[in-house]
Amino acid sequence: MMDNSFRFRELLTAGRIRVRDGEIFRQSPPELRDGFDFSRVEGMLLGLAIGNALGNTTESQSPRARYEQHGEIRDYLRHPYYGDARGYPSDDTQLAFWTLEQALEDGGFDPASLARRFARRRIFGIGNTVRQFQFNYGAGKPWERCGVPSAGNGALMRIAPILVPHLRYPSPALWADAALCTMITHNDSMAVASSVAFVAVLWDLLTMDEAPELGSLGPGGAARHRAGTSTVARAATGSDWRIRWPARWPSGSAAAPPA
Repeated sequence: MMDNSFRFRELLTAGRIRVRDGEIFRQSPPELRDGFDFSRVEGMLLGLAIGNALGNTTESQSPRARYEQHGEIRDYLRHPYYGDARGYPSDDTQLAFWTLEQALEDGGFDPASLARRFARRRIFGIGNTVRQFQFNYGAGKPWERCGVPSAGNGALMRIAPILVPHLRYPSPALWADAALCTMITHNDSMAVASSVAFVAVLWDLLTMDEAPELGSLGPGGAARHRAGTSTVARAATGSDWRIRWPARWPSGSAAAPPA
């Protein structure tokens, strides 16, 4: 399997990737238990596609405006481009599954290969940041200089497949891959740190014996593994925090992420 740790260290030392060093980049995620059901990974990726299809028709609306107009969205809405209510893939779904495709074809995550795919393929519903990335790539810049200093969530939306090459042999290289995969398009400390933290959350969820209870998320809470705690790096600042998931969060609490 490819190991991009050295490349990540080179870019970090040179100040080319906009993220501070943190202890998480030297930690291995916990191994998945014997007999792990890999269909859960399929479910994670299918959930990514379904969630994007449910949300992409109203993504420009504020949560309040969305709820006032549609209530809780439980089915596909009429798509403004295609004209019917079906689960059409979003730009984020395209990018996510191209990431998976690249890893399967190349035997691991190759940032140069993935950047080439992102730059040369047609993306439906492309955002401004990825459009600027494509422009930079088309101008002849190397992939590591094409990322835009944008704190948008586009990279996080497509990051889930980066776990796949690491499932059998987890190592700190997972966090390096998450950071490099993000910087391809979004070279910003908040974007990179958020992707690394989100990958840690997804990994923790895969190690859980059962699904979390509804309402068990709260301010500062994201996931836990069997021991009850998880360490996730706050890579934007170089510190890390220990996340605890309460057995039950008080009713009516605002499930806001940490600042």
